[in-house]
Amino acid sequence: MKKQVLLLLLGILVLTSCNHYESKVPISPSGNSVIEKSLLGEWILSSENKKEEASGYIEVIPFNDTEYLVQLKEIADSTKNIESIINIRMFSSEVNENVYFNMQFIGADSDKGFMIYRYKPIAGNRYKVFFLSKDQFNKVFPNSKSFKEYIETHTKEFEKYFDVEGILERKIK
Repeated sequence: MKKQVLLLLLGILVLTSCNHYESKVPISPSGNSVIEKSLLGEWILSSENKKEEASGYIEVIPFNDTEYLVQLKEIADSTKNIESIINIRMFSSEVNENVYFNMQFIGADSDKGFMIYRYKPIAGNRYKVFFLSKDQFNKVFPNSKSFKEYIETHTKEFEKYFDVEGILERKIK
């Protein structure tokens, strides 16, 4: 069986990170975030056309009262064991009744920015996931307050800067 690249199917976070806008600051501090229990658990993110089989999955667990730990887990084809794990910090920011997710890779590099995501329910346990594209949005904010204020005053314009990442659906064991 042809081995699939996990990150291509699980958010394409690393391989296409050149298309993801990264901010030095989140939209709001993590202390303002709320854990949504419906997001916890194991998920598969695939392209909209679902032509490729996933070789891994995403696990979302609460890290503390306001933040999630998102783990991208790649499964080895032959053994079905976990081959690699990429850890991401995630927390939500609500602006004008819209929820955005600030995502930051966890690791030794202290200069990691925040990628911004949002999602829209499709049906049941399925969601369409969108990322803020740097090809369409390139503003720089000195602090979270100015980032949030920009979104508050330019909500409709800001929403146009997101591209589709894929379809997120609950993993069936």
